[in-house]
Amino acid sequence: MALDAGAGLMDAGGGALDDAARDAWIAAQALWRVEMHDPKLLPGAGDAHGAAAWFEFPPAITVDPAMLEADGIGGELESVFAHELGHHVLSPSTRIDSLKIRHQMGRALVASGGAEDPARQGYLANLWSDLLVNARVAELQRRAAPDEAEPGLARMMRLMFHRSFDAEDRLWWVYRRTYELLWRRPAGTMCPPRPPALPEREAAPTGADQAPVVFTARTRERYAEQERELQEARAAADRIEDELIELAMTRPELDAALVADTVRTFAIDPVSGALRFGMLAAPYLIEVDRLLGRTAGLIAFGMGVCDADDSAPSTEETGRILADRRLHEAPVDPRDAAARAGSSGRAKDGAGGQGYGTADTRGLYSVDDRAGLAERYRLDAARWVRPFTQRRDARPSIELPGPSELWEVGDDLAEIDWPTTMQGSITPIPGVTTRRRSWIEGDPEPVEASIELDLYIDSSGSMPNPVTGSPAVLAGTILALSVLRGGGRVRVTSFSGPRQVAGTEWFVRDPKLVIEGLATFFAGGTSFPLDLYGERYAKLMSLREGERRHVVVLSDEGLDSMFGRWNPGFEHVAAEVRAKLSTGTLLLLDPRRSVEAAAADAGYDVIYLDSMDDAPAACVRLAEVLHG
Repeated sequence: MALDAGAGLMDAGGGALDDAARDAWIAAQALWRVEMHDPKLLPGAGDAHGAAAWFEFPPAITVDPAMLEADGIGGELESVFAHELGHHVLSPSTRIDSLKIRHQMGRALVASGGAEDPARQGYLANLWSDLLVNARVAELQRRAAPDEAEPGLARMMRLMFHRSFDAEDRLWWVYRRTYELLWRRPAGTMCPPRPPALPEREAAPTGADQAPVVFTARTRERYAEQERELQEARAAADRIEDELIELAMTRPELDAALVADTVRTFAIDPVSGALRFGMLAAPYLIEVDRLLGRTAGLIAFGMGVCDADDSAPSTEETGRILADRRLHEAPVDPRDAAARAGSSGRAKDGAGGQGYGTADTRGLYSVDDRAGLAERYRLDAARWVRPFTQRRDARPSIELPGPSELWEVGDDLAEIDWPTTMQGSITPIPGVTTRRRSWIEGDPEPVEASIELDLYIDSSGSMPNPVTGSPAVLAGTILALSVLRGGGRVRVTSFSGPRQVAGTEWFVRDPKLVIEGLATFFAGGTSFPLDLYGERYAKLMSLREGERRHVVVLSDEGLDSMFGRWNPGFEHVAAEVRAKLSTGTLLLLDPRRSVEAAAADAGYDVIYLDSMDDAPAACVRLAEVLHG
C-alpha cells in the first residue's frame, strides 16, 4: 500500500484516518488484541523527532507519513502501527518500566567502565525495547498469516536496514544480525556477513603545527632526564589503554547470538532482560570512546528513539524504581561461561560485577535526597507492614435481653414488660399474667489501644548508610508504618555524636516525616542524647488508663552512653524514663552484650542481632509482640 506523503492517510481536514489507514490501524490492534485511541498523523514532524513514528506517555502514537514514504516503508503502515502498539503493550508499556529500563542501561554503562549518560541510556533502552517488540510482532504476524513468506514487520525492517547496510558501526551490526538469528534469515540479509573492524585509534596531537622551540645544549642536558621519564610515562599509559581496550574487546558474532538468546529468554520481562542486554551493548560504546580518546556520538541510522519520555521522574516514581528488586541484581558479563550457564541469565545475589545503587540513581534522576530515600524505604517495607494496635483490658459488655419470665408481687414495678404482659391478657393479673424481661451477660468487648512509638535510631559511622541500603532504616520503617497504620503516632530521633540529633520533635502521624527522620545519617560517633531523652519525658505524666507508650532503640555497639557512660550527671535518666513507658526495647548488634546488665537494671528488654540484616525480621516480630 503506497502512501502519498501524508495526504492519503487523513481526510481533507487532516483529522480522521482514511479507509486504508483505518484498516491498517484496526488490523494492528487486532494483532495485539488491544484497543487504543487513534494515532496522530503529523507530516513533517519526524525530522525534529528523528523517527518516522514514535510512542510517548501518556500513551499516544504519532506517525509522520511523509518520512515513512521517504524511508521506503510507506506500504507497511500496519507493521508501523503494530510496532508502536508494542511499546504500549509490551515494552516499555508503562512510564515506570521505561524509567526502570533506562536505569538498567545506566547500571550497564557504569559496570562496563563508562559513566551514566541519559542520551546513551535512552538509545540503548530503545534498541532493547525495539528488539522485544519487533520479535513479538513478527511472531504474531506469522501466526496470523502462516502462508506469508515473510512477516510484514520483518520485511519493513529489511527495507529500513538497506540504507545503512554497509555501516561501520559494530553495535549496529550486532543489532541487525540479531534479527537474522531471531527470524532465521540467512547471513547477509540485513547486514554484511562479517562484522566491521574496530575503528582505528586516533593518534594524540603531536604539536607539529606549532613553531619549533630551539634549546641550547645546556637546556637539553638539564631536561633530558625529565623528557625520558615523560616518554616512559606516555608509553606506559598507552600500554594500559591498549590493555583496557583488549579487556573490553567486543565479539560481535558471539554477542549477536547472546542478544538473540536474551530476547527469547526475557520476552515478557523487559526490565530484567534490559541489564543483560546493556552489559552486551554498552562495551561497544565504551571501546569506541577509548579508541577515539573522547566520547563518541550516537548514530541512529534513521532509527530515532520511538519510545521517548524525557521528563524527569517524580519522587514517588523514583521510590518505585528503587524498590524494584530486579534493579538490585549485580551486573555480570553475559559472555562469561558461568553467566551463560544459568537458563534465566540472572545474576545470583552477591555475584560479581559493579553495583549501581541508590546514590547513583539519585544523581541520575536529580531528585530530592530525603524524599526519594523515604519513598524507597516506604515501598521496601510495604510487604511487611500490618496495622498494629495494642490490646488492653477488655471492657465489660452491656447486658443482653434474655427470655421473659414471671413478674411476681414484691418485684420492682419498673421491671414489668408491659408489651409482653398485654400480649398474654388484656387484663393483667399481678403474679399470674405479668411478665418481666430477663437479662444475660454478653462476652467482654475487646478494646484496642493505639500506640505511641518513640523510635531512636543510631546513625553513627559504624551503622549502614541509608543511601547504599540500611537494614536498620528498613527495620525502623516497618515498625513505624505498622504503628501508624493502626492509628498510632510515632516520634523518630536519629542520633550520632554530641549535638548530632535529628528527627521529629513531637509524635506525628505523617509517614513521610517519620521515614525522612529515619533516613537521616550523620556518620559520626555514638552518643545517646540522654539530655533530650530526659527532657522530653520530664514533661509527660505517668501513663493513664488506656495509654500505651513504647520506646525502641536501634543501634550497634556503643549504646552504653544511654545508661550514663560518657554522660556524667545523666546516669538516672534511662531508668526514670522507663517508669513512664509501657515497654522499652533495645535492638542491638552487640556481640559483647556490653549493656546487658545496665539495661536490665533500668528495666529495658534487649533483642540481640547476629547481623544488622536481621533487624527487619526482628522488627516484624516486635510489632507482633506489641500487638499482643
